[in-house]
Amino acid sequence: PMSEVGIIFPLMGLAVILSPSLSGWMADRIGRHFMMQFGQISRAVVFFILAVMAMFQSPLWLFAVMLMVNAAAGTFFGVGADAYLTDITSLAERPAIYGRIRIGTNIGWALGPMLGAFLARTPFSLLFALTAILCLVGALHTKINCREAVREHDEHATTTVPGIFRDYQLLKLLACSFLLFLLTSQLYSIMSVYATGVIGVSRNALGMVYSVNGFAVIFCQIPVVRIMDKLNIGQTRRLVGGAVFYALGYVSLAFCSNGWQLALAVFTLTLGEVIVMPSLYVSISGLAPRSGIGRYMAALGFTRGVGYAVGPWVGSLAFDKYQGQPLMLWGLLSLFAVFAAGGFWLISERKQSHSDKHHQL
Repeated sequence: PMSEVGIIFPLMGLAVILSPSLSGWMADRIGRHFMMQFGQISRAVVFFILAVMAMFQSPLWLFAVMLMVNAAAGTFFGVGADAYLTDITSLAERPAIYGRIRIGTNIGWALGPMLGAFLARTPFSLLFALTAILCLVGALHTKINCREAVREHDEHATTTVPGIFRDYQLLKLLACSFLLFLLTSQLYSIMSVYATGVIGVSRNALGMVYSVNGFAVIFCQIPVVRIMDKLNIGQTRRLVGGAVFYALGYVSLAFCSNGWQLALAVFTLTLGEVIVMPSLYVSISGLAPRSGIGRYMAALGFTRGVGYAVGPWVGSLAFDKYQGQPLMLWGLLSLFAVFAAGGFWLISERKQSHSDKHHQL
């Protein structure tokens, strides 16, 4: 029953919220290289277990538990990889590097459903087993090609959890990011219901609309980063601009009446995604002490997990009340991006003011 299947997703979300604190600590104490391999091998083991469970038709609650473990294992690789990229790149190189990672991620998201459709008639046990093999291939690639970076030890780094909460610059960035995640979580939750139930587009057309998001990231990410680098736009200013594009894209959904207009709105909000996401990772990594990069990245992962857990609930409340008033619905939700842009702007202005005072001295 769908009521039982629906329980799996909150459990996976809970795992994504709870696991970053452990994965961040392990990335800083044990090492990024180990975490990347551990995350992929752990997921391979989970998928092999799922293959056996599918073969013997295990009860649903066992699948729920294993999928929750799988979601947690994914954060181990993600936090380790983000920290590793910070170790091997300079601050100036990171926007382009994180942009390339996002392109690879979106290619994977695009190819995954296509392969799934191609293999739709194969047993679920085989699908799980193939996924496990891919995870092992990824772990082998990491072992061969990703050498453990030499990390400088900073004895004065505030790498404890209380130390992170004393980094007010980080907390400001995370607060603004949380507002954005509340909005961006609507893309695959409320927007899909709105598109099919209110506008009346078909599910096939909706699938094409969502493909605009993936292809826009693939083809626009690197050019946009290069343009902003040439214009010498600072990371915090990029966050402001990206949040504005998010607001414009989501509020424009209120004026859509067909699939083509929806696609244009999604393209607009995806420009916000293309600008914000690399800059957000770069900004967080720039604040992190050398011995606390994993925990700073984990703090961002935790914030994203909470935002994506709470956002659809907030969106559902707004949808229930204003589904017949599209401008009110999307206008209210878009305020999250407006407030985030304002917060990023204040951070940017204070950084500029501090820089000016430093130069005067």
